[in-house]
Amino acid sequence: MAEVLRLTNLARAQGGSCGGVAYPAAPALTWNALLTTSAQAHAADMAAKNYFEHTSPDGRTFSDRITAAGYIWRSVAENIAAGQQTPTEVVNGWIASTGHCKNIFNASLKELGVGYVQGGSYGKYWVQDFGTSR
Repeated sequence: MAEVLRLTNLARAQGGSCGGVAYPAAPALTWNALLTTSAQAHAADMAAKNYFEHTSPDGRTFSDRITAAGYIWRSVAENIAAGQQTPTEVVNGWIASTGHCKNIFNASLKELGVGYVQGGSYGKYWVQDFGTSR
């Protein structure tokens, strides 16, 4: 989802505040196909199995899923959302949530993959997988 990447990078370029802590502008994230594979698979799994969690029902964490997708990482993070109708709505929602906001403005994270699936009880599932490769 190129629009989610664009909006995330727009926010990073401006800097922001998360839970009362100011974050300076951060470099743009670059698109990563392996992170996208992981994010898309998790969005699809949440919709198909009707859950909303960072940890899959089989116990896999986002770092487990990112590793399984073949991404060799030094650091990773994940944002999930459900029910938002548009890329603007979901990015604004993440920025309004302290933990998700910190991931967006974390300058040590360099790459992004985005997943999006329609279905399940929320109707729409969104995933951002962030990473910095080794």
